[in-house]
Amino acid sequence: MDETLRLARDLCLGVGAFVVTAAGDVFSSTSDVMQPEDADRRIADLARACLTHPSAGGRELFWSAEATDEGSDVHAEWSLACVVSPMWWGDTWLGLLGVVDVWLPELDAEQRFGLQALAEGLARRLQSPPAQAAATGAPAPVSGAPAGGGGPSDPFLGEVLDNLPDGLIVTRADGTMVLVNQTFAAMTGLAMDEVLGEDVLGVLRGSGAAGTGGAPGADLTTELAALLGSPEPGRSTVLASVGGEPRSLVASGRRLQSRFAGDCFITLLRPPSAGEPGAAQSSLPSSGIQALLDHVEDGIVCCDAAGVVVLANRAARRLQGLDDSELQPGQPFPSATKLQTLEGHPLSVDAHPLIRSMLDDVPVTTDLLLPREDAVVYVSVSSHPLRVDGGDGAIAVLRDVTAERERQAHLAHYALHDPLTGVANRYLLNDALQRMLDGLSRRGGVVSLIYLDLDRFKEINDVHGHEMGDEVLRAVSQRLQRAVRGEDVVGRLGGDEFAVAHITADRLSDGDAVTARLRKVLTTPYRFGDVVLDVGASIGWVSTSSGGDTPENLIAKADRAMYEHKNQRRSERPESAA
Repeated sequence: MDETLRLARDLCLGVGAFVVTAAGDVFSSTSDVMQPEDADRRIADLARACLTHPSAGGRELFWSAEATDEGSDVHAEWSLACVVSPMWWGDTWLGLLGVVDVWLPELDAEQRFGLQALAEGLARRLQSPPAQAAATGAPAPVSGAPAGGGGPSDPFLGEVLDNLPDGLIVTRADGTMVLVNQTFAAMTGLAMDEVLGEDVLGVLRGSGAAGTGGAPGADLTTELAALLGSPEPGRSTVLASVGGEPRSLVASGRRLQSRFAGDCFITLLRPPSAGEPGAAQSSLPSSGIQALLDHVEDGIVCCDAAGVVVLANRAARRLQGLDDSELQPGQPFPSATKLQTLEGHPLSVDAHPLIRSMLDDVPVTTDLLLPREDAVVYVSVSSHPLRVDGGDGAIAVLRDVTAERERQAHLAHYALHDPLTGVANRYLLNDALQRMLDGLSRRGGVVSLIYLDLDRFKEINDVHGHEMGDEVLRAVSQRLQRAVRGEDVVGRLGGDEFAVAHITADRLSDGDAVTARLRKVLTTPYRFGDVVLDVGASIGWVSTSSGGDTPENLIAKADRAMYEHKNQRRSERPESAA
């Protein structure tokens, strides 16, 4: 629960996150930015209020906020808002997962997908058996965790089933598939919800002499028993795969009288081994060639048309997080590796570049992540279709490009960022503003630029020295970055002058709200050892809804607005120094 809340909060750049169950129980988490003692109470009240929202029982994200009417003691500027994803397990609504901030959270497509995926994953762990299961003995189709679960081991069992190297299906006596694992879904090329509830004979057909093989007039139960209930070593079958050729497999299983699903079959499916019907006759490399390949730093792996490994070296196992017993010649290509996408999502077997090249008959080159305990390794994978023993196989080369990416990132960062504070320099800020302005004609909304000039900064340098001044600039930059959204850009224009580029989809700019928040975080005293400093800021802002404006024009206008604000403060408090 805690990890899900933290991930949701970080993903959507919120100051807090909550889970509220259908019964009204609330679990919450807040970031260091949100300090008030009543934060947990306010989040809990907001979470329970969301239960009565008209969209709470739907399937889509929705937004809500604290009430700020006359009876509320919360000012609108400081009220909490949230974006919420309903949590569902099958047809059972379990509650809500929400991310909280002091403004209405705006999500991009990746954040929307991530929040809904977190809600789905949490629902899987909170799920309880549907009420109708006990009455009917026939639960709704599910994937991963066994039907009728609810015990503490169910999430683990679901994880184990989805990581089995073999495909697994549970089929009722009428041929309806009621449980499958991720491996089987990947074999078919279909999504989970496209497989569950379907007729098994629509994707599997018997072959060979054993069984009826779907002969006309054959009894359905007899046909299913021959296809799905054969004991080890099993019998040959053919899997219809979306976007690819039919695939030869071996099915072994048994008939089961389940107290949940009634009369059914539980079946494992695997690629045929060498010598079995349907197995490709692969030519394995000699021990001398294998020893030579194991001394190559780049990983090399080749598979035949049946997905059987023909050739693989030690580096290919290392760069995919596999041990020495895996990815060996003669074995099926692993159903899962440790590789991830650059966004940190696990790489499914059907998305692996080698498998994509083999199935789609096209070259595929991509960069992937290999997480390790002490670091993250970037792996570049380049794969190409290859004819292997007369079939459509593929070969992939894997290369560790971590050092190269780090060098490129280092150079790119210092070309675009202020070396003292790490925030954007003037060049990067101008570029970000131009991209925001270019998008106005396409999506509408408003672009705002907030310009800040620190108060009493010269006095700090004169009294405490320039090293203390540099510490203040770094601390100010960190506070600004924590106070804005991920799509906003904080830049240092030089000296003690900063700017924040902000975009909103609304027609009216919320520059006043952003300015109020920035002023709040900047006016908190700064502590450096025994030294406590009070550093305020003069702030001005401008906004535009015209894509024809320019970054230079916005910066000049915001600069003037800032000086107007500074002069106004001087006139109101002539005894204070700006």
